[in-house]
Amino acid sequence: MSAAGGSSGGSVVGAGRGGDTSTGGGAAGSTGGNTSPGGATALGGMTDVGGATALGGMTDAGGATALGGSSSGAGAAAGTTNAGQGSGSDGGTTSLAGRGGMSMAGSGSGGSAGNEPTTDCAPAAPTEYPNLFVTLLGQTQADTDAKIAAAWNQLYNPSDGNTVFYNGPGSDESYVKDVANNDVRTEGMSYGMMTAVQLDHQPEFDRLWTFVKKHMAQSNGQFTWHTSTSGSPIGSGSAPDGDEYFATALIFANKRWGNAGKYDYAKEAQAVLDSMRQQMFDEKTKIVEFTPGSGNTDGSYVLPAFYETWACFDTTNRDFWKGAVAAGRAFFQAAADSNGVIPDRSSFSGQAQGSAGSDAVRCVMNIMMDHNFFAADPWQTTYATKYGTYIKTHSNNTTAMLACNGLLGFGLPEDTGTPFVQALWSAKIPTGNYRYYDGTLYMLALLHVGGAFQLWY
Repeated sequence: MSAAGGSSGGSVVGAGRGGDTSTGGGAAGSTGGNTSPGGATALGGMTDVGGATALGGMTDAGGATALGGSSSGAGAAAGTTNAGQGSGSDGGTTSLAGRGGMSMAGSGSGGSAGNEPTTDCAPAAPTEYPNLFVTLLGQTQADTDAKIAAAWNQLYNPSDGNTVFYNGPGSDESYVKDVANNDVRTEGMSYGMMTAVQLDHQPEFDRLWTFVKKHMAQSNGQFTWHTSTSGSPIGSGSAPDGDEYFATALIFANKRWGNAGKYDYAKEAQAVLDSMRQQMFDEKTKIVEFTPGSGNTDGSYVLPAFYETWACFDTTNRDFWKGAVAAGRAFFQAAADSNGVIPDRSSFSGQAQGSAGSDAVRCVMNIMMDHNFFAADPWQTTYATKYGTYIKTHSNNTTAMLACNGLLGFGLPEDTGTPFVQALWSAKIPTGNYRYYDGTLYMLALLHVGGAFQLWY
């Protein structure tokens, strides 16, 4: 959760993200703690979404066709090395040279394949992951690897003055800090874990998860959405976006590294999924809630690509997660206005309940990663065209927005998609007081657009 709670007034896209916080109370029925202290500056220019069309019959996505037999490319990340990955975690300087063709993530460098599904899984994970920096910009794979490594080595290096990754409070813990607000959020912790598993940094992954388990886990199976840097909870509310990334990162960790290390990743992932299934998804619509019991949702929490991986991992609840895939894709069609803008808060049927603020920029990533991985919903290219046209004249040029918009390149023709990819390539690694939100999304966008974000399942 970035700026939970409704932004005050009609937030629009344009002005800077400010304090990465939001005024006002959270959504109705919020369990508390789900609003940020301080006043978030609204993202300027994005007008109120108005009455998005209802979901209607929410037809099933009709079994998105499998993308071919996912081959388990042993040693998928080929030359990926992790120099200095010791548990002291001084950033685990990364060299990505020799990633080669980014073949399908199979058993990975960690050895055992982990929790293999017992039934056939469709759709299969992609066998190849396009690198738009190469195909659209003419950069090399080596250039891409160097850019990704540089971002990791700054943002996730506790010795760097512009890091977001800090060690402590325990000797085996680390946390991702929202620098502007001096707190730790499940959002950032889960983004850090996802980045670590994609780049094969198991020590950093485990240190982050240790902090989460020690300081953020609640007795009801949920996680408090933010704590102090010393690990003290700040309110008791939870934010499902962090839990969603936790579950997916743990599933990927199970596939990459197996369960012989500090954690049984499969068991940990299943526990998070069970909690979300019972408490965070609306049973009828299969849409994730803004907060448990809120009765509405945040479009940036809707992640159909992740639900596909859950359906293959959590076979007991496969039908529910498949329903969530179809529901999530239908929700985006209903929630997007004529420009493709999706507000920070909507009803389960996609009707706007506010304006588009800082969370809205992530909807682009959610939709376009799904298109890149599965290409199951033709509307997603229509969305890319509408939103791409609109945002060219309404962008606030924050790194968070530029980063997420880079994924539009997956759904646009080369001539219109290239400028969005170029803007991401040209962006500097975020520094300064607001480097948390900008930096973590910048890192994830580099992984996606550079073909380094793989579905390990």
